[in-house]
Amino acid sequence: MATRPASSPTSRHRGIVLVGGQDAAEIERIAQVLAGDASHLVTVGPDVQEGADVVHQLSLDLARSGDRVDVVAALAPGTPLRALALLLGALVDSDLGRPSGECLLQHVVAGVSATDLADLALRGVDDRFFAAEHVIDLVEHATVVVLTDTAAVPPQDLQLLERLLARLAPETSVCKAEELTCDSLSPRGGAAQLGGAAGWMQALSEHTPDHHDDGTITTFVYRNERPFHPERLAAVVERTFAPGAVGTVLRSRGFTQFATRSDRVGSWSSVGQMLSLDPTSLPSWHPDSPHGQQIAFFGLDLDVAAIRRDLDTCLLTNDELLSDPASWRDLVDPFPVWDGHRHTH
Repeated sequence: MATRPASSPTSRHRGIVLVGGQDAAEIERIAQVLAGDASHLVTVGPDVQEGADVVHQLSLDLARSGDRVDVVAALAPGTPLRALALLLGALVDSDLGRPSGECLLQHVVAGVSATDLADLALRGVDDRFFAAEHVIDLVEHATVVVLTDTAAVPPQDLQLLERLLARLAPETSVCKAEELTCDSLSPRGGAAQLGGAAGWMQALSEHTPDHHDDGTITTFVYRNERPFHPERLAAVVERTFAPGAVGTVLRSRGFTQFATRSDRVGSWSSVGQMLSLDPTSLPSWHPDSPHGQQIAFFGLDLDVAAIRRDLDTCLLTNDELLSDPASWRDLVDPFPVWDGHRHTH
């Protein structure tokens, strides 16, 4: 851990800024720019609990000494940004309160390669799911996204990426690395709201229209309370979501329920052509759990009617729905068993 003392304190806390990303050198460079000469700069490793504890303790020490809480933390690549931010926000709220009426955790900044984002989202790369999901997690759970190596991306693709980012992270500011300054953190951030700020979370809100098209990016939410028949879903995934079949699905995210696994809410997540279906910790019988299918799609030239029609064929029929639910376990289910590990299709 490396720190440097802040210059003359003021009575107003600037707060805490977390900087994550894909590349250690870029993370450090972004953190140094944002810290300037006034902030305490600290570097922490990838462990969520340890990282949160280090930044939390430094903030406590500053507050107790009468100094202002003004911290920029550079996180090791691969650090789960959202998990660390939520834990740290809860810790500082508990011990330091909200001296300015808002959480001291002000910003979560993500350094993202424009080249990687273009390859993963726009070019159909189908063998890098973990890298793709990490990049999208950075984007969806940041208050500021800093795009690096933008010169290597064609201008039309860069414009498309910026439009996509505006949908995936509607509360997030986006800037190019070469344009980054301390002022990029103004206005003060809303890191305390990270739990529900992602575009897919907002799209699933009952107050948001289920279909929106701005002429470039289409957003469509598929909803149905019936469970999926997994065998029919597997066939539709192969056919419907093949490149170009229903337009270009750039991102989809939400909740799903299989008839064969009716006690558990599943997580649906895709980036480009890569789809992951995993269990959540939510029991399907809980009144606060999502029911059936709630999946947000973001893409180009999406054939919304075709997506809805094909997914509807995957739902249990009336006869299947009225049969003994115990018999659902005997339906053909080609997807890997949910054993706590990630599976991709």
